[in-house]
Parts: sequence; structure tokens; C-alpha cells
Amino acid sequence: MFCSVYSAAVCGVEPQMVSVEIDISGGLPAFNMVGLPSSEVREAKERVLRAIENSGYEIPSRKITINLSPANLKKTGSGFDLPIAVAFLSAIGVIDPECVQGMMLVGELSLDGSILPVNGILPIAVFAAEQGIKKLVIPEGNAFEGAYVPGIDIYGSMSLSSLVKDLKSKSLTKIEKADLQLLLEQQYLESTLDYRDVKGQEAAKRATMVAAAGFHNLLYVGPPGSGKSLMAQRIPSIINQLSPAECLEVSKIYSAAGLLKNQSLITERPFRAPHHSITSVALIGGTQAARCGEVTLAHKGILFLDEAAEFRKDTIETLRQPMEEKQIVINRASYRTVFPADFMLVMAMNPCRCGYYPDRSICNCTEAEVKKYFGKIKGPVLDRIDIHVAVEKVAIDDLKEKTKTMSSADMRESVCCAHEMQKLRFKEENIDFNSQMTNAMIKQYCELEKEARQMLNLAYDKYHLSARGYYKIIKVARTIADMEQSRLIGRKHILEAIGYRNSLLEL
Repeated sequence: MFCSVYSAAVCGVEPQMVSVEIDISGGLPAFNMVGLPSSEVREAKERVLRAIENSGYEIPSRKITINLSPANLKKTGSGFDLPIAVAFLSAIGVIDPECVQGMMLVGELSLDGSILPVNGILPIAVFAAEQGIKKLVIPEGNAFEGAYVPGIDIYGSMSLSSLVKDLKSKSLTKIEKADLQLLLEQQYLESTLDYRDVKGQEAAKRATMVAAAGFHNLLYVGPPGSGKSLMAQRIPSIINQLSPAECLEVSKIYSAAGLLKNQSLITERPFRAPHHSITSVALIGGTQAARCGEVTLAHKGILFLDEAAEFRKDTIETLRQPMEEKQIVINRASYRTVFPADFMLVMAMNPCRCGYYPDRSICNCTEAEVKKYFGKIKGPVLDRIDIHVAVEKVAIDDLKEKTKTMSSADMRESVCCAHEMQKLRFKEENIDFNSQMTNAMIKQYCELEKEARQMLNLAYDKYHLSARGYYKIIKVARTIADMEQSRLIGRKHILEAIGYRNSLLEL
């Protein structure tokens, strides 16, 4: 007796098709599982057998062989329990094999036969639709994920016995489709964090607004208590909302990581702020189980590194390639996977160990100590950061309650204006923001006035800029011009961009 059903294995954030084959033959009673299963998949033997018995079905004393194909792909997770059980029941004649032909099943079984939620249902459902699978059975607890995937019939089930009954009667409960655009509109909330709470620092707020408008990488350097972290935490309040496609893309990552909470997709841009003690693997991803790291969880959002100089230097250095390539290719002995990593990097740090350089009335650090402290991010990483902001100590007059300051609403208006211009500009390109332009796109979309070009050439020689730094100044200037709805990049736009680029390079 033989039966085969489809399932899927998630490696990183990308699913792969797995065929669950079961053969029941004569011989000594045995239960063998082949096809490179991990330890948690091998443990499915006890879960599946007890779930089948406790659901009221008998297990024949025969030789049972289960193959998870392809055999060269390592299988992880508990989602193979359900397809193994259904294939087994089909092989012994409890279920008509024609009922499960071409069907994909994913789910974990409890010992009493209940079907439990598993990670990665959303990317699996999208993958199944792309592969032309017509029917997908998932746990009822994951139904909210399947509801937003078009092009496939998705069915939810709560127990093995009820699923078998529905398969026999051909009356599976289809999950009703939901409107993703409506979800984004309903769950858009005004942020409780507002830039009005940040006293003073108007120049730093301006730089933050430019960074958010073009999705540029940003570095704050200033003394403790000057508002660096406050400004970084409020960036999501001025940046545009996720589009439906981005919402689905980000939610797939969080589904694979088991981080979808409150029975809802990710509707706001992620904001990840790992502690400075984080390891390189936790930041980049690529553990033995192919889990994604913080840079992938920050995809389409903000990765904030507070106290950046306290991070290990080798940890900071691992960001160099993701910042340029917007993805991470992980090669390990047992797998190869690609993690998306299109994030806006925001860093904040003190100028020295004590935090008060160059105020010599407080700071006792030597020039050598200051250079060593700043040296953790200097070089290739600093060169990849578009905007550098020196944040000064807040003046006493700025702390007065009646002092006028830019609010998030004021800043969002300019940012959204720039976003709209970029949306129109790049409608035929595969990018969304100015920071993502290639050198060829810069030549096409960044027309400089004559004086602006001359100013940029002078800055290139005076400040010994790299080619990357040269082009990043143009990208930032393009964003500043967009905020003013200017087609041409003028002298003032270039000057402001140079100021953001040069302020910290000589430290």
C-alpha cells in the first residue's frame, strides 16, 4: 500500500516543495523515516502514531516506511506531522487517496489528535499558489495567514478526526479571503511617539527628515542625553506606510520566524533595535536551523543600533555587504539560503568613551582614545552611511515648555511629498527610494545645475571622497530637491548634502 501527499519545508524564509511518501508492506513491524529528517522531524513518529490511535484509528502491525523527498534537502520543523498522518490513513484505506491527490498539508499534531499552529504558513501558502497547488490544508490557528493569499483554496482544520471526516464527505471548511488593502487602512494608527517630544535639535531633525524621505542610512554622534535615541525611535512616525506587497513580504519573514502576534500580519514598518551585545550570527542570521537575523527582521523598515561603538567591531563589519546588496547569502554545510535585507540603518553613538568630547571641561579622553573609540565604525561602514549628524547638547532655552519645535505631522508632510515624487520617478524601475539608485539611474534621474556640479567636484577633492561617497552625496541632494519639489539639483541642495557627509569624516 502506497500513498503520497505534498508538504513544504521552509529554509530561512523561502519554502521548498516536499513530497511525503508512505509505503506499508509485509515484514516485521517497524516505522522507518528517511529523506534527511532533522531530530524534530524524526520525533514525529511518536506524535503521529499516538495522534492516529487517539483519534480512533488502528495502526496495522506492518512495516511502515516514510520518505521525505527530495532526499538531499534537510527537513526541519513540526509541520510534517499532518501530511504523514493523512498519507498513512490514505495508505491503509481510511481515506480515499483521490481525495488528497495534488493537495498540500502542513500542521503539527498533538497527542490527542489536535492540529496545532506552525511557523511559516504564510510563505508556504504563497509558494503553493505560485506552484499551482489548488488546495492547502493548514491548522485553524494559522487561518488568518492563509486568508490574505490569493490564487489558492485554503482550508483550516482543528483535529485529525474532523479533517478525516471532512475529506471523506468532501466538505472541507474553506478559509474566507480577506482584503489586504482594507487591513492596512483599518490598522493604520497615529504613532504615540512624536518629534514634538524632542526639545531643540532642529538641525538634527532636519537631517532625520531627509534620511526618512530617501531611506538613507543615518548616524547620530553626540553626548549622552542629547536626544539621539529619541529621534531614532520616532522615525517610523514620519515614514510612509507599507504597501500591500511590502506588507505580505515582511509578514512572510515574521511568519517563518514565528513572530506574527495578535493574529495579524505586519502592517507597520519594522523597527528593530538589538542590544550591543548581539553576536554576528544573531544580527545577520544563518544559525544551524537557518533562522533569520535582525537585519532580515528589519526588512523594509529601520535597523537601529544604539551605542554603536559598543558593538563588537566584527559584528559591525558584517553589515557592509547587506547595506549594499540588500540581501544576505548564507552558505552552510547543510543548506544555502538568501535572506532579504533591505533596511534603513540608523546608528547612534557618543563621540568618545565618556561621551563629552570635544568639551574639555568634562572630557578627559586623549585624542588617541577618541580615535580608537570612533575607529570601530570608521572606514568602509562609515563610508556607506549617507548622512552623518553631529548632535549638540540641548540648550536650556530649548527645554522650556513653550518652545516651538517641529512635530511628526509637520515632518511627515515633507517626507510624504518626497515619497510621492520618488514613486512616480521609479515606477518603471525595481526600486522605491533615492538611496537605492544605481550609478546608471543617478545619471538618468539626477540632473545637476552647473554651480552644483562645480561645488560637488570641489568637495570631492577637498575631502578626499571615495566614489561611493561622491554618489551618495548626489542621492541625498536628490532627496533634498524632492522635498522642495525641484526637478533640478541646485547648489543649496548639494551644499546641504555635503554638510551631512563631511561633518564626521575627519574625526
